[in-house]
Amino acid sequence: MSIYAYVRLIRPLNGLIAFISVILGAFLSSGSVSPFIRVIIASATALLLLSAGNALNDYCDVESDRINKPSRPVPSGQISRHSALTFSVFLFIIGVGFSFFINWFALLIAIIVSLLLILYATRLREFPLLANSTVGFLTGLTFIYGGISVGYVAGAVVPAVFAFLFTSARELVKDIQDVEGDRVAGMFSLAITWGKKKAVYVSLVFLSLVIIISPIPYIIGFYSLYYLICVVLGVDVVLIYCMLSLLKHPSERNSAIIANIMKFDIFAGLGAIYLGKFGL
Repeated sequence: MSIYAYVRLIRPLNGLIAFISVILGAFLSSGSVSPFIRVIIASATALLLLSAGNALNDYCDVESDRINKPSRPVPSGQISRHSALTFSVFLFIIGVGFSFFINWFALLIAIIVSLLLILYATRLREFPLLANSTVGFLTGLTFIYGGISVGYVAGAVVPAVFAFLFTSARELVKDIQDVEGDRVAGMFSLAITWGKKKAVYVSLVFLSLVIIISPIPYIIGFYSLYYLICVVLGVDVVLIYCMLSLLKHPSERNSAIIANIMKFDIFAGLGAIYLGKFGL
């Protein structure tokens, strides 16, 4: 087993997005990252807990991953299931421990997030849409967590709402991507219980909401013109393409491509919000 295998186990790009989201949540809430150490600890906490959840997911999903993602560290044999579980527990403990140095409310949130991640990996995926919404909720919470670290949360609400809708949609697209292996493993995703087409339609509802409400922060004067330009060109146009592509080809292969496009489009959204608040 190698360090690289463990890095792949935790899906570092997802962790980086969580890390940046906490910092941005702090920025948007207070206009600074002061106290800096507390914000960095909060960001590290989010990264560690998300990484722990990813490792736990790979432990629980080994049967479906043998079909959907055979090159992942656990199904490929690079890391044993026991090692993945042990590593996950270690990251959960360290992550919750870090939150102790922020404040008591941050510690409580970290404990709740850990429990939700464990429930998601072990039970919630038996309930279509609830599982997708839970991931969306946890993603939005990273922005709120940044606000908690500096003592203000109002400025983090808008990106949290966008993150909830965007991530819920992407999780539904990923369900379409993984439908073959999930069915073999006895899972009950929306794509399995309702079919791929209906799963696409539900994901389009979430994505349509993102596009419809995206101009509102500019209209009400919350963000500047920089935000509107970036969000329309960098996010909305991309999402429209994704929606049309999914409607035309709701296949597992195309869903995998769209899910990856959406993952990288998250950075465009984060950039739009930052520029809208603080300018160039």
